Amino acid sequence: MSAHDVIISLVYQVPAAAFILIALLTLVVPVGHLLIVIARALGGRETHVNWWVVGRVVPLVIAAGVVPILVMASGSWISPQQQALGEVILIFLSAGVIFLPIALPILQAYAQRLPRYGTLVYSLLAILALPVAGALGTEAVIVTTRAVAQPEIAGAQPQAFLLDPNYSPCQVSIYRALPEGFATAIPSADAPVRESYPVYFFFWLDMTFKAAVLDFFEVFECSVTNVRHNPEHLLTASFVFIYRAFVSVIVIAVLALPFARERG
Repeated sequence: MSAHDVIISLVYQVPAAAFILIALLTLVVPVGHLLIVIARALGGRETHVNWWVVGRVVPLVIAAGVVPILVMASGSWISPQQQALGEVILIFLSAGVIFLPIALPILQAYAQRLPRYGTLVYSLLAILALPVAGALGTEAVIVTTRAVAQPEIAGAQPQAFLLDPNYSPCQVSIYRALPEGFATAIPSADAPVRESYPVYFFFWLDMTFKAAVLDFFEVFECSVTNVRHNPEHLLTASFVFIYRAFVSVIVIAVLALPFARERG
């Protein structure tokens, strides 16, 4: 196996492993906590629901309930305003599903002054997992938007992603070392996940790197992909802004950890 094969394997597998771990924590910890609460209640003992923990899974429950309703309701939509409202709901649901389960444990750690090292590890896992969450969230939004969209209305909207035709010297060097980040076309809405996932993964990886180092790469025009969001597509641009702001907040939280006092 060449050095490049090792690098590309780590680029894909490390974020995927972090995402799986975060996803398991998001699902298993709240469910386990509720089972313990129920068992204590049935045993006649005092119970206490930790809403910091239970809140992690709430966005997933809301999304699971709202998306089917949107899909069913879209059959009677006849106006661009109705579709626009549906897309706004989908974007904010996606943001909630991606960001809230990650944000709540970090907020809890600061609010309750939990051990700093656990917060540091969780924050680093969150940063690693976010490109995978962003890519899967993009796939989910595309699929659900196509399910609720009227074809004539959807076709009139600007494209969400574009290919950058210009490359800086830094970008050229990166593409030579990591050509997988170079996309030749934007995936179509009906492209299979195995084809579209790498494009969106590298896009969100690029956004994560730039936000994590507080736009250092942006200043020197260094990118790991030539895929760009279209600023004329307001929903996508808004989601990118929220994503990058969230990554920056996590980085600031990590930098502030040495100054946070643990509960004695």
